[in-house]
Amino acid sequence: MIDEFLFNARPAFNVDGEDISELIRDVVYLSVKEGLDGMKTLVARFTAIGPVEGQETENLLYLDGRYLDFGKRVKVAIGAGSWQRIIFDGYISALEIQFEEGLYPEFSFCAEDRLMDLRMIRRSKTYIEMSDQQIVQEIANEHGLQSEVDASGPTYDQIQQCNMSDLAFLRERARLLQAEVWLEGETLHYKTRDKRSGTSLTLIRGTDLSQVRISADLAHQKTKVQIAGYDATQAQAIDESADDAAISSEIAGGRSGVSILQNAFGERTTKRVMEVPLEAEEASTWALAEMQRRARQFVTVNGISVGAPDIVVGSTIRLEKVGAPFSGDGYYVTKLEHLYTLADGHQTHFEAQRAFIN
Repeated sequence: MIDEFLFNARPAFNVDGEDISELIRDVVYLSVKEGLDGMKTLVARFTAIGPVEGQETENLLYLDGRYLDFGKRVKVAIGAGSWQRIIFDGYISALEIQFEEGLYPEFSFCAEDRLMDLRMIRRSKTYIEMSDQQIVQEIANEHGLQSEVDASGPTYDQIQQCNMSDLAFLRERARLLQAEVWLEGETLHYKTRDKRSGTSLTLIRGTDLSQVRISADLAHQKTKVQIAGYDATQAQAIDESADDAAISSEIAGGRSGVSILQNAFGERTTKRVMEVPLEAEEASTWALAEMQRRARQFVTVNGISVGAPDIVVGSTIRLEKVGAPFSGDGYYVTKLEHLYTLADGHQTHFEAQRAFIN
């Protein structure tokens, strides 16, 4: 826990359990990014020249490994007083020093959360008679992590991981179910959107939002998704589909992209051919997930707010003063960057989705 006397609108750093006030003093840039597919990343830059205890002249800082070195655990918090939140918890994976004539030298480090372990393990493996829940639990156990899985799906006769990292394999499995992957502490989460709990916030243009762009686009909308295959056990063809019922629970009294497409241009059906289901249950699950993926992309938001450490991927947002079609609840944050610079302070850049307009 970062001590209260270090609460500051600037980022605060804790390295291997020690609060480092020098890093608060010298930080010039910080970026913490995350998305739906998991793994937070951090890039931080610091002025790399200054006073050193016991020496009369200024010297290069942070190159001796005393505070920052490979494999050290870094926690970063931002926000003043009671608004401070930890926005990153991970391990240093890169160090850099930069010199430029006429400027102070800058020291940088990069870090990733513990999903880095899954990214760095590549393997080929076969999973027999297992569901996605069992697969995720097995991978989490192999990396010493707890797991929380809430994504319904079939039990597969055989699933192969072919020369893929564990993280890439989890992301591929999650894509088929429209599940989301993320880490909290020592727990690996694998859940569909309706099972993920995040913060809820209201952002007002001109007050909280300094910049926002909102688009409603039919380009990727479909009225129906079909997936076909062949069930060798039953000796019969598979043909499953999903329509606007897949997204009906997320439409809060507005007009979905699916319904607008149907009314404006008529029936528009797509067939998925990249995945070949071996059972009808697989096909229906995948079709439902693909329909949800497309429908949720109807309304997209790119925004910049004043520093809001409570915004996380999975947050639900209400937008106000952004025009009648786009105002209101239902926006789901899919991508996030907490950015700190000396010029602008803390800003939160985010992307969000909603399946309908008012």
